[in-house]
This record gives sequence, C-alpha cells and structure tokens, in this order.
Amino acid sequence: PLRLVGSEMCIRDRDNVETKTLPKKLTTNDTYAESAQAFIKDKRKDFKNNEAFFKFIYERESVGNEAQTLANQVNRGKYSADFVGLMIEKFKLDDVSLGEFYKGKK
Repeated sequence: PLRLVGSEMCIRDRDNVETKTLPKKLTTNDTYAESAQAFIKDKRKDFKNNEAFFKFIYERESVGNEAQTLANQVNRGKYSADFVGLMIEKFKLDDVSLGEFYKGKK
C-alpha cells in the first residue's frame, strides 16, 4: 500500500519498504498557465480598469485592495478550478474547449 508522509511517498513491499521523495513541483512546464493567463487577460482588456473588471466578475464594488488582488491573480495565471469555473460562468465560455483555454488552440 501507498502512504504519504510529508513530501515522501512510502511504497511497502512484502519484505521491505522503499521510500521515494516527491518533487515539490510536479511540472516545470508553464505553457498551460501562460496560455490560460493570455486567454483571461484578453477578456480583461474589454474593461477600462481593475475596478470595472472586479465589478463584472463579482457583481459588487471592491473593498480595499480586492480589485488589485484580482488583477494580481489574473497576472499570475495559475488559476484554481474555482477561478476557472467563475470565468466560464461570467464570460459564457461553455463552448470553449480545454485545448483553447490551456493550449491556445481552436
């Protein structure tokens, strides 16, 4: 059976235990994140500023630095599934394939 201990993966055999360390980052390929980032940034260009973009996404005025935080999240480009789902909902992207979003392909 497999068992995770911190960043180590233990694989047990009948007689011995082999321990392997998992890499901290599973991939160094940022192509997918960069494509998703470009896709969302392209959508953001339609708004005059971060405040307008925030209001469109969350349907309310931003408080404090929320609009800047959203802009920073878009600029980083490594989106959670929740954020991608929100973008699909707000921009009506139901017909956009994962290839278009993460690879920039149609």
